Amino acid sequence: MSRARRRAEAPRTPLTPAGWSLLGGGVAVYAGGVALGYPELITLAAGGLTLLAVAAGGVLLRPRLALERQFHPRRVSVGEPVLGQLQVRNLSRWPSLPFIALDRLGSQALELRIGSLAPRGVHVARYTVPNTRRGRYRLGPLSVERRDPLGLLRRGQPHGSTGTLWVHPRVHPLVPLPAGVLLDYEGALTVTAAKGAVTFSSLREYVPGDDPRHLHWKSTARTGTLMVKEHVDTSLPRTAVLLDTRASVWPGDSFEQGVEVAASVVVTTRRSGRPVALHLAGGLPADLEAGSGPLDQLAAVEPLEDRDPLRLLLRAEQIEPGGAFVVVTGRAEQATLARLTSLRRRFAPLVLVQLDQTGPLATSRWAGIAIVRAASSADAADAWNRFVLGRSA
Repeated sequence: MSRARRRAEAPRTPLTPAGWSLLGGGVAVYAGGVALGYPELITLAAGGLTLLAVAAGGVLLRPRLALERQFHPRRVSVGEPVLGQLQVRNLSRWPSLPFIALDRLGSQALELRIGSLAPRGVHVARYTVPNTRRGRYRLGPLSVERRDPLGLLRRGQPHGSTGTLWVHPRVHPLVPLPAGVLLDYEGALTVTAAKGAVTFSSLREYVPGDDPRHLHWKSTARTGTLMVKEHVDTSLPRTAVLLDTRASVWPGDSFEQGVEVAASVVVTTRRSGRPVALHLAGGLPADLEAGSGPLDQLAAVEPLEDRDPLRLLLRAEQIEPGGAFVVVTGRAEQATLARLTSLRRRFAPLVLVQLDQTGPLATSRWAGIAIVRAASSADAADAWNRFVLGRSA
């Protein structure tokens, strides 16, 4: 490693503000004692500087350690416990001094105090990872920090090891929507149709595990390759959920309430055994991993500075027709509501959930759209359940 690189990677001075004060005061007092001829001041300064040197001797010593962190589960809902486990191994032939193992959750520091370790000793520390807010969090990197009891010096030693914690939105219990529109049994096929039913879709090459009864012998004889008939289920209704991500319609922290409603509809539909697709008006975050599920998408989504009402409408018009359609928005513009009515022939039912903290709890039907208005996600869930069950809000 070059000398320039070593200087670039050198840690910052380990002195804390208290340490700098003691160092500066000690030098000043010593100089004053020498200049004025007061041996008491010289002795006082020497004592302070000696104390600083002793603290430095314990803090600057770099322990030889190996750290390994595990946490479970990696995907939770807001408020669910996440348990972390840190295994620390002393690689030295000498006992280690006590130290602090420092983990991080985003910008939040998690401190674990580790006592002295015997030579080649191992210590396992368990802790709880806080997860009070939805999001995608970077966990780590780990570091070992040495501090003296008086807080004069502090030195960190990085140990790498990072991970990702997904905190999904809180989910409220909902009553599933009615089945919705069924596609024509022998009608047009879609890319979202479920495999394995009785409607013929296409031919493909045989793969181990396919039912031999689905072999298409004429195509097999013609191509010389085993071919099977692919079947899909064109009658299984779908549910599409569209979350409005324009920051202009979400005042305050109401966007979090909207995310919880979208997550609740997704989870409820999945539990009812029906396919569901999540759509975000502003699209997926650019750095989101390909193939991420809807709850991961909702964990990572953030409101966008976009006031264009066409953003929501164009995204809604791109969604494949059939089944139920749920739009989750904030303070919806009247013109936007009017345009959404043009979709009522493509979906059944078409539900608009409007989170407006200034308006009362209400449910209604307007121009073929079922509208649920509420101030919070919990109120929206209550109004939704009453509406689906046919009760008054």
